[in-house]
Amino acid sequence: MKVSLRKIVPIFAAFLSAFAAMQLHAASAQDGVSSNELVKESGWQTVQENCTKCHSAQIIVQNSGSREVWKSRIVWMQETQGLGELNLDIENSILDYLAANYGQLASSRRPAIRPGFLPTNPEPNQ
Repeated sequence: MKVSLRKIVPIFAAFLSAFAAMQLHAASAQDGVSSNELVKESGWQTVQENCTKCHSAQIIVQNSGSREVWKSRIVWMQETQGLGELNLDIENSILDYLAANYGQLASSRRPAIRPGFLPTNPEPNQ
């Protein structure tokens, strides 16, 4: 029995699409949080009340950083985006929450290729 490639490709594409959708659903079900919701841990309400006045929670969820990185973002928003001064307790609550739930991620980039493993350039002047 000979099967046409034209018949297999759409079936395979549909299978891959369904599989990817199942994986995304399983991942969000595992986390219990959608991709644009804050993690419901201690301090999340303070972040919701103070940060989502100006931008969506999705901006927070898509980012990561150490406490110092998050602090630098708050300072940047204060200096350039019109964010007012925060009460020290509120700022500390926000920073504690962000560092605990959206902390610094390991780099996802591969290390640079060492010079000995790079191909030679055929153009001598470049």
